[in-house]
Amino acid sequence: MLAEKYDVVIIGAGPAGMSAASILADYSVKTLLVDENEHSGGQLWRGLTEQPDSSPRFSNSLNNKVNLLATTGCRDGSLHIHAAASVLGIFPENYILLSSKEEGIKEIKAGNIIFATGAREKVRPFEGWTLPGVMTVGAVQILLKHYHVLAASEMLINGAGPLMYVLAGNVLSQNGRISTLLDRSSFSSLLGTTRVMGGQFGKLGQGFSAFGHLVKNRILPRYNRQIIRAESKSGLLEATTAEILSDGTIVDGSSKRYKTKLIAMTNGFVGNTELPQLAGCELDYSSDKGGWFVTVDSSMETSVSSVYAAGEITGIGGGDKAVVEGQLAALSVLHQSERLSETDFDRKQKSLLLRRKQYERFGTYLNRQWRIPAKEWKTIADDTIICRCEDITIGKLRSWIKAGFTTSNVLKRATRCSMGNCQGRTCGPLIYDILAACVPAGETKPFSVRMPIKPVPLGDLVPGEVM
Repeated sequence: MLAEKYDVVIIGAGPAGMSAASILADYSVKTLLVDENEHSGGQLWRGLTEQPDSSPRFSNSLNNKVNLLATTGCRDGSLHIHAAASVLGIFPENYILLSSKEEGIKEIKAGNIIFATGAREKVRPFEGWTLPGVMTVGAVQILLKHYHVLAASEMLINGAGPLMYVLAGNVLSQNGRISTLLDRSSFSSLLGTTRVMGGQFGKLGQGFSAFGHLVKNRILPRYNRQIIRAESKSGLLEATTAEILSDGTIVDGSSKRYKTKLIAMTNGFVGNTELPQLAGCELDYSSDKGGWFVTVDSSMETSVSSVYAAGEITGIGGGDKAVVEGQLAALSVLHQSERLSETDFDRKQKSLLLRRKQYERFGTYLNRQWRIPAKEWKTIADDTIICRCEDITIGKLRSWIKAGFTTSNVLKRATRCSMGNCQGRTCGPLIYDILAACVPAGETKPFSVRMPIKPVPLGDLVPGEVM
């Protein structure tokens, strides 16, 4: 197999990857932009690059800042976009193995790699969270943004952070109904948002607009409330909720029930760090950054030479941070290859680093809002499923931890958690939190990863054949 060669390979075509590709294309750097989806934009800009006129009401304000189709690279052929392709593995000397239905499996050789693999949603599990009709806020948004489908005519939204308010506004604008909106956070903590959003007036305006739309529709959020159980009854979902304190304590006698057609839940995000980990990049753990993240220097270079990381995998912080970090990574590649002078690089980098620091402060605030306190993990019922693929409950995990299986990989081997189809992408972040709650001073390590990072469809092995 003869490897295709590129100066730069960007893995992930979300805000970070697109912003990096835009800059590199302006300098005619031979670049390959790879993404699993058919269209660029990632989860944040999903559906906005192709059909901006039909995007939901409260779409992200950054969606027009990066226009790949207008870049020099697309005109002179230096920028190549490989959509609907999965990266199976990363090997020494920047060799990459790609898989796609159209072209099968092929090898790529990159002079530099920029990881921009984004993030996935995290939830606070409860009894019944695996029932049909219980979805993440992000999944509901995908249906709305990409397919223009409302997941249900009525829904209950529970969690923390701005995304659930944006979703509520989107649902109302599509003539849907919000049965209730339950925010885990306190109202006073939300007021702290203004202190960490210096220079981000667009986000503030978007937030006030969404909140105002809720008030106009007579929907007042209920604060300090969390779903603790969901049941399916007569074609509807019945959610039992309770008031929670800031340390995760459930207030006795605060139980309240709601009936609805769909439950949408969210509790933050975790970075998709598996590919950088496979490439040998150093990871670190911080709840203020959303969990495991790739460590980078001011040039966005990782611990592996010529390998860069940008966006949510360096710490959860939102689309603004991702765009800035994608630009920083691209400028660093240009500087290292002597396409950009020292003076121009220093000037541009200084400005971007200042903005990145602002966005990181906002990210820290969000991650603290999303954090599930250690005491709260102890209140979750034993029969609550944590690993959906293998049907492993939190009670089973607690019993194995009590028996001395106190590290993630040992617990994985003992219980088969994270060995299912999702390979720990859903249960992994929850298990790290459970271990931290049960063994506060324990050793923290991420689950081990290996190639292929994701399952390989049989059709990719025999391209062009009907299976």
